[in-house]
Amino acid sequence: MHKCLIIGGGGFLGWHLTKGLLERGGYEVRILEMPQKQYPHLTQFLDKIEMIQGDFTDCSVIQSAVCDMDFVFHLASTVLPQNSVLDPSFDLKTNVIGSVQLLEVCRRQKIKKIIFASSGGTVYGIPKTLPIPETHPTYPLCSYGITKLTIEKYLNMYHHLYNLDYVVLRSSNFYGGRKNLSHLQGAVDVFLNKVKNKQPIIIWGDGEIIRDYVYIEDAKESFILACEKQTENKIFNIGSGKGTSLNELIVLIKKVIGEEFEVRYEPGRPFDVTVNILDIERAKKELGWGPKVSLKDGILKEWIEIQE
Repeated sequence: MHKCLIIGGGGFLGWHLTKGLLERGGYEVRILEMPQKQYPHLTQFLDKIEMIQGDFTDCSVIQSAVCDMDFVFHLASTVLPQNSVLDPSFDLKTNVIGSVQLLEVCRRQKIKKIIFASSGGTVYGIPKTLPIPETHPTYPLCSYGITKLTIEKYLNMYHHLYNLDYVVLRSSNFYGGRKNLSHLQGAVDVFLNKVKNKQPIIIWGDGEIIRDYVYIEDAKESFILACEKQTENKIFNIGSGKGTSLNELIVLIKKVIGEEFEVRYEPGRPFDVTVNILDIERAKKELGWGPKVSLKDGILKEWIEIQE
């Protein structure tokens, strides 16, 4: 049995990863989450996992959580891209310092590998080529992306100095599978929830912002493969490899669900990159991973789920 710690296991990706590891078999799962939150969606797993609630930035909590583990999935983040720019110092203190403390504990406790959830949507900044390969220059336009990139650099440093193995997954926009989760994030899930509740959809800018969307079940599988496989490279883009504008997404949702709804356009935001499409050939080659669910099918799956 491989012993896995999922930091941020109560979140969207963490819930799906926990479910995936348990279904795969051969894994014991321990979750670390913040103490002031409730996680009713984890109730179904409580007899199969170990749950620790504590502050990610507390060294004693991290030491206890990492103890006796083989692998660590670092999914935690205290901010979102849009609010990270409002308080960059908080982002730095909580995410970067907390992550460096984690690496030091992992080094001392001889963890086999850390799998880090980075951000393919923010670390690259304005693309010079499309789709964006992992070798593309990195010039993030928000604190969130800078923080993710900084943690990547520390992972590389610890690997070079102490042979602490790691994999970075630079993921695009996750969507789908939020039926059991109250927190909504990402255009697809937010838009569908607005339609369900007869509320207008708000789009920042003219709707021509292009993003790469990957269904959560596909994304989850990439994290498990990153844990299991030894690869030549350490950094992988995880996405669909295809771009869809917000306006195209609106048209597709209307086509899939067969309903009309209100859309409002607000002034654009300066930290929103105009286009982001990830090159996923490296993940296909080295991880043996690729997306299986199309955006159209994923929207239909999510719409059916939230109606139940």
